Amino acid sequence: MLNYLYFFFELLALISCAYSYKKLDQNFRIFLPFLIFIVVYEFANIYSWLNWNHSNAWCNNLEGIIELFVYGWFMASLDKRKQYRKKVYIIVAVGTVLTLIDMFFIQGFWNLGTIGIVIQNTIQATLVCIYYHNLLNNTDEYLDLLRYPPFYATIGLLFYSLANFFYYAVFSYMLYKNNYHFYILAKVITDLGCIFIYSLLAVSFLCFSRTKKLS
Repeated sequence: MLNYLYFFFELLALISCAYSYKKLDQNFRIFLPFLIFIVVYEFANIYSWLNWNHSNAWCNNLEGIIELFVYGWFMASLDKRKQYRKKVYIIVAVGTVLTLIDMFFIQGFWNLGTIGIVIQNTIQATLVCIYYHNLLNNTDEYLDLLRYPPFYATIGLLFYSLANFFYYAVFSYMLYKNNYHFYILAKVITDLGCIFIYSLLAVSFLCFSRTKKLS
C-alpha cells in the first residue's frame, strides 16, 4: 500500500481541484484536465497496462513532456510581462526539442530518457527560482504567503523538480554500478517529490475556497 502512497496524493489534488474549480483563477484551471490525465496515467501504470516492449519508459518520457508544457505555461501565466512569457514559451519549446532528440537519437524511444528528464526539471526549477526573485523584488505591498495560492503551487513544483533532478542525474551511473542502496533511496526521494507537489497543489486549490469564504 505504501508503494502507492503518491497515488493517494494525486487523487487528493484532483479532488481538491474539482471542489475548488469554480473559484480558481484562470491560470490554475489548467490543472483539472492535467490532474485527470495524471491520475488515469498512474492508475494504468499501477496495473502495467502501459508496458510495451517490456517497459513503460516510453510513456514516462512522453508524460515528462506534458508536465513541462503544463508547468511551463503555468509559470509563464504568473508573470504579467508579455516579453517574459514569450521567453518562457521559447525555453519550454527548446526543452521539448532536446527531449525529443534524446528520445529518438540518443537513449532511444523504449529507454528512459534521463537526459531529457534532467533538462525538463532544470527548466522547471529555474523558472520557479526566477519567479520568487521577481516576486520578492517587485511586490510593493505586504503579501501573506500563507494565503497566496501560487506560493504553495510553486514551492511544490520546486521540491518536485529538485527531487527528480537529483534522481535522474545519477540514475544511469548508479544503474551501471548496480548500487541497490541507491534504488531504495531513489524510490523515497521520488515519492517525496510527488507528495510535495500534489499535497501543496491541493493546498493551493483550497486556498481559493478559503479566500472566498473569508471575503
